Order: sequence, then structure tokens, then C-alpha cells
Amino acid sequence: MVLARAENVWKIYNSGEPHEVSALRGVSLNIERGRATALGGPSGSGKTTLLSLIGLLSKPTKGNIFIEDQEYSILSEVYRTKIRREKIGFIFQSEYLMPQLTTIENVALPKLATDTPRSVAESKAKERLIELGMEKRLNFRVAELSGGERQRVSIARAMINDPDLLIADEPSSSIDQELTLEVLELLRSMMKQNALTVIVASHDPLVLEWADVKYMMEDGSIIT
Repeated sequence: MVLARAENVWKIYNSGEPHEVSALRGVSLNIERGRATALGGPSGSGKTTLLSLIGLLSKPTKGNIFIEDQEYSILSEVYRTKIRREKIGFIFQSEYLMPQLTTIENVALPKLATDTPRSVAESKAKERLIELGMEKRLNFRVAELSGGERQRVSIARAMINDPDLLIADEPSSSIDQELTLEVLELLRSMMKQNALTVIVASHDPLVLEWADVKYMMEDGSIIT
């Protein structure tokens, strides 16, 4: 069953100007529910742009983005923001963790953005962190964590609102091979425990081999 799909999606920056850039050129793909889909290809091939469209962070210039057969490209930003909070989790290339906050406070932030009481948000954050083996680091600040621990915090934060779809952009870019394998095992575990669907952009062969479905991109198009 398809959870999300792109249909003939184009993303053009500076349209009609001398420095016009076509970041995506007629891309179509399906994201199957409960499976891990990888986008491979060199930097500048359009992977991150496609993730931003599927994650409802931006709108296509042409074409359509569907999640559970609902077309989201034409909807208001207010409604798109609501759906992002309820259905989609993000792991960014940069962790964007707040260094002045504790581990549990960082993970609770997306829940607080939905007007959830702090006690409830932090209880849910604690639950997610424990699932990821971080029970001894709940009150540590980000600067006190290892690279692998920070990645676990990022995953816990992405999962705090029980999303249907997890989007990860180059999750192995700042960690070594051993930690990459650890992160991939954690993601697979979260998929099984939470009926989660994952789409990840990466040029890392380990990530591409781990995925159930792989699309290779080049110059804004899917080539295989």
C-alpha cells in the first residue's frame, strides 16, 4: 500500500530569470507503507529538494504531492503545518539540537509546539528515549553526548508525535561506519515497533543497501 507519492513533480527556482534552476524535473515515485525508501545520487541531484516536498516543507512548482491519497500541494500552509506535526517526523543532516537544553527537553520540543502540557510532553520524550537506550542520559545536555547519542536524540525527537512517515536527510553524514550501522538498526527497530514508513536521502552505500526500495537521482530526475 502506498503512503505517499509524487506525481510529475517539478521544482524551479528563480523561474523566468537568467539564473533559473530546475532542481526537480518531472519526478514521480511511490513511498510504500511500512518500508524504507532511499534516494541516492550525488550532491545537487535533487534528493533534499524532493524530501522537502514530500515532507510538506515546500510546494512544487508543478505536479502533485499526495499523502494517503490527499493532495497537499494546494492546501494552506496552516493546514500543511498541522499535517507535518501529526504525520511526519524529520531527521535533518544537521541535528539542530538545542545545546542549552537537556536531552529530554530537546525531545519534548515538538510535542510542546502542539500545546501539550510540559509534564505530558516530557513523559512521552522519556518513553521514546528509553526505547532508544538513552535512559541514563535523560538529563544530560547535548554537549555531554557522543555523536551516536546525539543521533539517538534526533530519532527520539522525530518520533515524539508518533508519525506515520519519517524523513531523514543524510543521517550518516557526520558519523562513522560503526555508528551508521547502529543508527540503521535503530531505524529498522522503530519501523517494526511503530508501523513506521521511512524515506531517506543519502550517498552512503550502507544506507542505500539497507533500504527496501532505492531510487537513484541525477540532475533533478530519477534515473533508476
